Amino acid sequence: MNRILLLLILCLCCGEACAQYVTNLTLLKNQFLTGEPVVAVVSVTNRSGADVIVGGHGAPDWLQFEITQSTGQRLSPISIGSEEPLTMKAGGTTTHKVELSGGYSTANLGTFTILANVLHPISGQYFMSNKVRMTITDSKPNMFDQPFGVPEGFSNAGRQRRYQVILFRELDDLQLYCRITDDRSGAYIATFLLGPAMMAVQPQISIDVHNKLHVLFLAMPHVFCHVVVNPDAKVHQRTYYRDPEGNRPTLIMTNSGANVVGGEPFDPAAPAPKGKSLRKASERPADMTPVPKAEK
Repeated sequence: MNRILLLLILCLCCGEACAQYVTNLTLLKNQFLTGEPVVAVVSVTNRSGADVIVGGHGAPDWLQFEITQSTGQRLSPISIGSEEPLTMKAGGTTTHKVELSGGYSTANLGTFTILANVLHPISGQYFMSNKVRMTITDSKPNMFDQPFGVPEGFSNAGRQRRYQVILFRELDDLQLYCRITDDRSGAYIATFLLGPAMMAVQPQISIDVHNKLHVLFLAMPHVFCHVVVNPDAKVHQRTYYRDPEGNRPTLIMTNSGANVVGGEPFDPAAPAPKGKSLRKASERPADMTPVPKAEK
């Protein structure tokens, strides 16, 4: 009898604990190049019946990611905290976008599963999300591969590095990546996406006098993207140009850097212009007479 009572109490406690959070994990994509950051989105619905505060200076890490290889081997967990406290309202849902880099590097090739654990500070328990699969692969620099020196004014000035540009197929799409490596050891310093590319026009890629990388490529029909990458592996500038007929944008290297000649500036986030509506009969020009109906 005592055993049955104890089991009932344990079941009730587990039921209460499991009801604290409803947690969902998604990734912005599921296929990554070696060294590319993994961007995870964690949504947490607070079902505890009370507001929950996590994070804050000196507070324990409230978010943890577990990554397991297809072989069953677990990688070191990644714990994440925040200097500012976060309030999860009772019954509300909060969404958190997290970039897993630094503490986690996609250095190992293969297939992995990843899940998120969210801390409930009152009970001291972590509550698990769903599992998401991701694949880590690699590709050689098939578009561009040239050395450069890090100039003064940037961290690690004087070090020898390489800019590499990779055209990579993800499912049915072509993606253009930039990778920066150490020229001596070959170690990956950064790998990041430049954007989707269409190969109807060959990308223009060059290093300017300041050792910045310039890439001009066709991102969508009649729209070109110009990306400037600094020697410290950070994107300095990203601009878009429309390709009017007979005036295609072209990358021109200059004594002061680089310019895009031709085309016209384009904002892909701007709303599309409204289409022209059909004219009403009353708006017909005065010199235009109606066409008579055919007689039966």
